[in-house]
Amino acid sequence: MEELLQRLTEVSIRQQQIVEHIAARQGETERTLADLRDAAAQRVPLPDPRIQATQLLPKMSANDDVESFLQMFENVATREGWSRDEWAQLLAPLLTGEAQRTYFSIPTELSDNYDELKQEILARVGLSPICAAQLFHDWEYKPRLPARAQAGNLMRLAQHWLLSGGPSASQVAERVVIDWLLRALPRPIRQAAGMRNPTTIGELVEAIELAEATQQREAGERAPPFPRRVVQERRTPEEEEVPASRAVGHRQRP
Repeated sequence: MEELLQRLTEVSIRQQQIVEHIAARQGETERTLADLRDAAAQRVPLPDPRIQATQLLPKMSANDDVESFLQMFENVATREGWSRDEWAQLLAPLLTGEAQRTYFSIPTELSDNYDELKQEILARVGLSPICAAQLFHDWEYKPRLPARAQAGNLMRLAQHWLLSGGPSASQVAERVVIDWLLRALPRPIRQAAGMRNPTTIGELVEAIELAEATQQREAGERAPPFPRRVVQERRTPEEEEVPASRAVGHRQRP
């Protein structure tokens, strides 16, 4: 019995040694694989997003729709996993025309931010919220064009007008009120207030008050300081003009 117990103990110890040996070898194998992966990563550089952008995307042409081009860029950038912080620098070499001039004309802190750059580019080509609102109200249905395409274009204008910047429901309502209030103003006041590009009701009210005060001041400067008095010269009865017929009669008397 004792020999059997001793034999079982030896077998158990041997199994434990084998398990420990296998675990040690597995650890060594994992470390070796990790070293191989690190070495391979150092030897094979990751793809440069700037090179990928020029390979995957065409350069913007004069006939391209700016908004569609930017949407295509965003789709590719998202699919390739490019960092959003680099989107502006990746987009810059692909721009042409007014979009390219916008990139080089705005401050660096704006041109390095893709969202700010996109907003400025769209504003330069007439797709700012104010311009989109004007185009939305001027829109007319054209019987000769496909209804689906026209509805899509109208929806795009509405989104640029009301949904740019991801506003809340109250901010969307505020944009509608600003638009209608501007359109209800007299033309001179509307032009002066609209030039300040108000984005809130408070800003619009301040712009209206400033325009009205300026208009009243200019009207006061143009008006004469006091009514002009017309002084008529008084004539004596002898100096009053004699009718021509009577004057001839007087001259013909002997």
